[in-house]
Amino acid sequence: MLEDYAIYRTVIEQVLREEEQLPSLPTITMKIRAALTQPNTTNNQLAKLIKADPSLTALLLKYACSPLYRTRVSPKSLTEVIAHLGWETVDRIVMSHSIKSLFTMQSPQLKKLFHIAWERQKLKSAISYTIAKQLSYKPLEEVLIASLISDLGTLAVLSAFKSKKDIPSDKTYYTLCREYSKSLGIVLLKKWGVNEHYIETIRYSGNWQGDTGDGFTLIDLINLGLFSAIRILSPQVELPAINSLVAFRKLPEELTAVTSNNELQLVNQYKQEISLIVQSF
Repeated sequence: MLEDYAIYRTVIEQVLREEEQLPSLPTITMKIRAALTQPNTTNNQLAKLIKADPSLTALLLKYACSPLYRTRVSPKSLTEVIAHLGWETVDRIVMSHSIKSLFTMQSPQLKKLFHIAWERQKLKSAISYTIAKQLSYKPLEEVLIASLISDLGTLAVLSAFKSKKDIPSDKTYYTLCREYSKSLGIVLLKKWGVNEHYIETIRYSGNWQGDTGDGFTLIDLINLGLFSAIRILSPQVELPAINSLVAFRKLPEELTAVTSNNELQLVNQYKQEISLIVQSF
């Protein structure tokens, strides 16, 4: 086992030395995200860019008709969809679509591990968003993007083995994630030119007692979402008491109710809304 693990570590460390082995964001994604940062960009110009990716176009149309965003009068064109969803939502959908398409796995074992990691990231993001909404945190869509990419390193670990014959077991994969996912995630986000405050979320994600500054921060939201997602998906994992978390201690008193299972009552209360958000990814 020790000899095998050393082989897997060597693969990851080689990727860290040779960053070009990590996936790059598609050119179309870079163009769309660049356009979204320009105040003079119009919805028509955005629609023209997005139409170059038929699968992304179809996804945005699907989102606009989903229970989370649906209105009495459905938008009929892509330009209307963009206006209806708003730029922040479009940005989040573009990023989640790109991330998912970048980490396409062929091996059944890698597919299984990807599914587990992606489901946790979606649930964590949905819970973080729901808590943020109750706190009137702005901007809300930032929470979804940050939460989604704060565990990007767990997918990057998988990508290191895409072209390898020897696929790590579940146990080895989780051990590799604990050792390398943060480093890989930071390298990947820097390669993509993502804003530094998103990179900070990787550094502090899962640090339950870390000093996250004054007031309720983005990292606090992500840590509460992560803690809750682990409790739901992996109840056997040993976690500290939720009321010992720095993020929990920042919650207003009306949101601090805790279940007998060491979970936020808020998460149970908004289970349906959380489920809708998960489905929207």
